[in-house]
Amino acid sequence: MDFTVTYYPQFSKEFANFDTPTQDKILDFTDVFEAYGLSDFSRYEGKITHSWKGLAKNHPDAIRARKYDLWHYHIGIPEYVKRHGRYQTSDYLLHFRWPGRGNVIHLVDMNYHYDSSGKFYLPSDKYLTTSCDLLKV
Repeated sequence: MDFTVTYYPQFSKEFANFDTPTQDKILDFTDVFEAYGLSDFSRYEGKITHSWKGLAKNHPDAIRARKYDLWHYHIGIPEYVKRHGRYQTSDYLLHFRWPGRGNVIHLVDMNYHYDSSGKFYLPSDKYLTTSCDLLKV
């Protein structure tokens, strides 16, 4: 089965400016996805979950996260911390869209787990909307 990763244009611009270790962490994630997809999260070093987790269905952030099929991966920056018996978490998350739980994911953004108010960070519309084609890697 073929698995494909694309970069949203804004993320692609920012990726080019990340330092090499950060780029490597992202590419480690994409390599595992391209080899195995997302049917078995245990293949990944960091925790993967949907971005509406823990929110009421009618919460505005849950509605928005579901609308865009937003998921996130704990990327291991600055390092992994084992907080749950089976998951490793980190301060930074890689946000991606996983429409229809299919064979394609779209990398959207990478940011600190929480915004300045302490609320879970969700990518802004700047990252989620685009007037041009997605960039395939």
